[in-house]
Amino acid sequence: MIILVIAAAIVAAATAYTIWAMGQEHRIETTARLDARANEVWAVLTDFPAYGEWNPFITAIAGLLAEDERLEAVFVQPNGKTSRFRPRVLRVSPARQIRWLGKLGPGGLFDGEHYFVLEPQSDGTTVLTHGERFTGVLVPLMKSLLADAEQGFASMNSALEARLKSVED
Repeated sequence: MIILVIAAAIVAAATAYTIWAMGQEHRIETTARLDARANEVWAVLTDFPAYGEWNPFITAIAGLLAEDERLEAVFVQPNGKTSRFRPRVLRVSPARQIRWLGKLGPGGLFDGEHYFVLEPQSDGTTVLTHGERFTGVLVPLMKSLLADAEQGFASMNSALEARLKSVED
């Protein structure tokens, strides 16, 4: 009988944690004002074969940029190690936005919806919102790692700005 009570307590605790953790989304969001038109920013963001030349965060992407397609990507973690992932493209709106969803394990464990949103400005510049929304039961356990990821986003934004300037020359 005691084993059943202990098992029930473990199941109840695991269930309570899962319910709590599923509500603990974490978001990283960066913005950059780029001195280029949205279509110029889009051209650099979607030139996947060139990522290795300029992008310090996402060093490679291959695949068809179309909704419901899978990409193959490599990104550099803050410790310098590379990780591969196969996100599914959620949304592609030319010169406006790209969204993809990457998962660690089955859905609901650790999911990240990565996005690039381009907002054309009347002065010919573009505001880039580059972010990711993390959800899943492992999010509370990975918050310190996620905090480090913001540096990767910022470094990519800076490199994108430099790339836009070099393309323009």
